[in-house]
Amino acid sequence: MILSSHLSYRVLAAQEAQTLAISNKAKRLKKQGLDIVSLSVGEPDFDTPECAKQAALHAISQNFTHYTESDGIMELREAVANKFINDNDIKSVRQSTILISGGAKQCIYNVLNAICNEGDEVLIFAPYWVSYPAMVALTGATPIIIQASFEQVYKVTPLQLQAHLTINTKCVILNSPSNPTGIMYTEQEIRDLAAVLQDHDCFIISDEIYEKISFGDIKHFSPGAIESIAHRVITVNGVSKAYAMTGWRIGYMNAPEHVFKEASKVQGQSTSHPCSIAQKAALGALIGGDYDVENMRKAFSFRKQLVCDLLSTIPGIRFHIPDGAFYVFIELGSILADTGIEDDALFCSYLLDRFLLALVPGSAFGNPNSIRISFAASEQTLQKGILRLAEGISSLQNQKNV
Repeated sequence: MILSSHLSYRVLAAQEAQTLAISNKAKRLKKQGLDIVSLSVGEPDFDTPECAKQAALHAISQNFTHYTESDGIMELREAVANKFINDNDIKSVRQSTILISGGAKQCIYNVLNAICNEGDEVLIFAPYWVSYPAMVALTGATPIIIQASFEQVYKVTPLQLQAHLTINTKCVILNSPSNPTGIMYTEQEIRDLAAVLQDHDCFIISDEIYEKISFGDIKHFSPGAIESIAHRVITVNGVSKAYAMTGWRIGYMNAPEHVFKEASKVQGQSTSHPCSIAQKAALGALIGGDYDVENMRKAFSFRKQLVCDLLSTIPGIRFHIPDGAFYVFIELGSILADTGIEDDALFCSYLLDRFLLALVPGSAFGNPNSIRISFAASEQTLQKGILRLAEGISSLQNQKNV
């Protein structure tokens, strides 16, 4: 028998990602021949751009299959630096402060390990991406959750941020467009948060992985463009969402030089460097993939409207129309109480077991009594999925009324 005391307290304290757990269960059921509709997956259902594929094939034909620089190949780092300067107006970017990693997730994990010590606190805005608290816990630091309500449109206010800052605050994580809500902070809202942080000596990690997927009037804005805090901002992005390259595992970040140096050390002693072929594919995407990105964004915009129109016909649920990403975050309101379901996790289990519909409970994102729907699926799949959601809710209500 293996005693828990023989294992790492940090790993034991970290939670398994419920998004992956639900997605894996749905895949197992589908392999058994069941007609599973999964709206749980956080990845585009589009093909990788042809320019990226051809770049990868060329790299293979040229035998570009050996170790690369641990920070990433020079050409890709230069392309990323130019992207941050031209797209995001981050003036302090240099090729020498760009780190290429095995996905945006590894970028964030590298940074947290580079800056955090036991006793440090990392402020996380809820609803949050499932991995933030676990990654913080794995470093030995403490995740501090700041809850933003439905009525706040899931946006943390400057007053809330100010109230949670302490001498132990090492870092604040901002994600816009947001996973799971699809909500975006305006430039003024980001500047207002930056004003609170301006005189507080902490880092800001800006997770901008969904930057290219936006729909409304709100324009993406990077905190790294604010001169007064730029020297403490780590900007994280990658090719996974914008270019439908989740499996290629390429993320990138820009950081202050002293943070970059330590994050590079973490990567060098763990994974060495990202896949050589994938780096070339990412370079191809950044150089030639704009047309594909825009076509995908337009398709997501249409699907967003389709899903919101369908959801608006279901009584008892509440949601905000997303500004970006490819999620709708649904507040179940009185449905759980009215139907006798104890929590959102049991609600999602009921939908999967009885109606073969896979969704992710809001509790996975730090916001109980909610669910996340991904509209990274075909129109037919989305229509079938929303119909099953409506049928599931109706069935529960009918059972309660019997």
